[in-house]
Amino acid sequence: MTGGNGAGDEDEGRTIFVPAAGSGADAATDAAPTASGWAAASPDAPATIPPPAGSVPPVPATAAAGLDAPRRLQPGDVLNHIFEVRRYITAGGMGEVWEGVNTHTDERVAIKVMLPQLAADPNVQAMFRKEARTLTRLSHPALVAYRVLAIEPSLGILYIVTEYVDGTNLQDVLGKVPRDADSLRVFMRRLAEGLRAAHALGAIHRDMSPDNVLLEGGRLDCARIIDFGIAKDLDPHKGTIVGDGFAGKLGYVAPEQLGDFGREVGPWTDVYGLALVVLAVAGARAPAMGVTLVEAVDKRRAGADLSAAPEALRPILAAMLAADPARRLRSMDEVIEAIDHGVPAAPASAAPAAPAASPPVAAVAPSVPKPATAGSGRRGGGRGMWIGGGAVLAAMLAGGGWLIAGRAPDVASPPVTASGAAPAAPAAPGDPVAAAKAAIARALPGIACSWLDVRDLRREGDGVSFTLSGVAGDPVAAQGALQAALGAAAPIRTLNADVMTLPRNLCGAVETFAQVRAHGPALLSVEKQRWEMDRRVDSTQGDQKVARVAVYLDPRASGDDFTLVGWEDGSATATAMTRTQLLDVVFAATPDGRYMMKGGDITGTGVKGYALIRGRGPFPPDLVAPALPLAADWRTRFLAAARGKGWTVEMLWFQTQDLTPN
Repeated sequence: MTGGNGAGDEDEGRTIFVPAAGSGADAATDAAPTASGWAAASPDAPATIPPPAGSVPPVPATAAAGLDAPRRLQPGDVLNHIFEVRRYITAGGMGEVWEGVNTHTDERVAIKVMLPQLAADPNVQAMFRKEARTLTRLSHPALVAYRVLAIEPSLGILYIVTEYVDGTNLQDVLGKVPRDADSLRVFMRRLAEGLRAAHALGAIHRDMSPDNVLLEGGRLDCARIIDFGIAKDLDPHKGTIVGDGFAGKLGYVAPEQLGDFGREVGPWTDVYGLALVVLAVAGARAPAMGVTLVEAVDKRRAGADLSAAPEALRPILAAMLAADPARRLRSMDEVIEAIDHGVPAAPASAAPAAPAASPPVAAVAPSVPKPATAGSGRRGGGRGMWIGGGAVLAAMLAGGGWLIAGRAPDVASPPVTASGAAPAAPAAPGDPVAAAKAAIARALPGIACSWLDVRDLRREGDGVSFTLSGVAGDPVAAQGALQAALGAAAPIRTLNADVMTLPRNLCGAVETFAQVRAHGPALLSVEKQRWEMDRRVDSTQGDQKVARVAVYLDPRASGDDFTLVGWEDGSATATAMTRTQLLDVVFAATPDGRYMMKGGDITGTGVKGYALIRGRGPFPPDLVAPALPLAADWRTRFLAAARGKGWTVEMLWFQTQDLTPN
């Protein structure tokens, strides 16, 4: 990747529309992939016999019906002066698949041309453009890369280009690949890492199945996932409700895709599908999960049969296959943690006691607000001196007056109900915005291990829409708790959310800070919440990859003294600097009256945060940046100092990530 980290495509948010109760979708079939990374007709689809590769493609349905249609693609056509069409491969539910080549780089590619009736639909075109921003940013060795989603105006076609993968479809070699525990563990971890990268961009696959996995070179440890996102939204044969309903093959979908547990689809849905794919490899055949809709629902409620899996993997698979999403491993981070270190405590059973009568959580996807005051998620990586990021603050800290706390896991702390919630005005009868404000003010302080912000609250129909950002120990549960708190008085119609995972060992400190949370205008802000790593010739960190993060401080809203504390997984850094010192040394004035942090080049990926503590100084480092695990008396000492000196705290969170090759 080249270029800056300013606002642009990375700020494009994804919105989930929460459907009204009772919406439904028709059952659907899906398509099996080819080595090119695109889907052809599967055995479950209506009977069609794809012609051999290199033959003439069938007449499009629109032409057969006498409708006007774009000119059919032919070998030798060049799309947008870049991709030359070489060879017809097959036809699928969405259109035709061709092999091609990038005429500028000689890269072999796969080209999928949309069905003419799709290409002519303005709604499809709008969705197509929106999804392009996410799909073309997917980048991981376990994902087949999307190159271009484009319109060829001279031919009147919509098309998608991916890399061309020479590989074996996993469905075709079940029973012919290694099935020992070590091989399956490597296979599962690779796919989980790829899905984690996709989920970080808000892309949920929803159709994890063996025929959507290619084995490059026939190897499990080189598995690649194909067929993301847009096929589920656009294919007219799939009966999809975007963000909610059935999209996938009956044998591999999660219970919530079949209508159970509130129909809420999210990363946990891919967790379930991945487990069934691993189980299929272990058993050398598709798991017996039902062949009709009724059977499929019953099988999932009863729990999957894990007897075919190696004994060492059964606890992990059981935790991934819990029918109730609330009891399932919730993210690919949790899956990877379980693969590496085992399932903590007693794993969730794959069979629930009873299906949930209401949704356990709201299905939301990342959205990046403009100036933000919270939000992050961890993706591993090394550390650097990241408060200020550069030589100025590093030298200041080296001179004394700072503390880097330890990384040992924090002792479990009881949930804290924050007392610093802003008071809410009584809700006017029938006013969903007022009702939402009151419900949010009551609910946020009681959500354990979280620092959440609600913005842009407005009325939408009989409900509300808003933006939710921040961090939580369990983001999905936090969002679900907020949705439950609003209830029928202020139903959520649109929720833009980017709530990311707070490391558990920071929960105690964050919960304590929440008791003296500042209200009113925020002094700290960041241009966006996700920052991509890149190599920069002018970096203060030499040849290392860095994220150039723009953090702003606006001291005009408060005349109090303040100090700054930096947070990342397992540690805190306190500067012990006063307001004047911070503005002189760490920040630089900007023309608009704000101050921008100097040397904002940050090394290492993951969750980063700042706490601005204002009030009367001094601010002892052992109080404002506590060592972890927390001392038994730290909470009491901090709150006593906060009450005595009038301290209030605001926090800001963001994520540095390395998802784009550069």
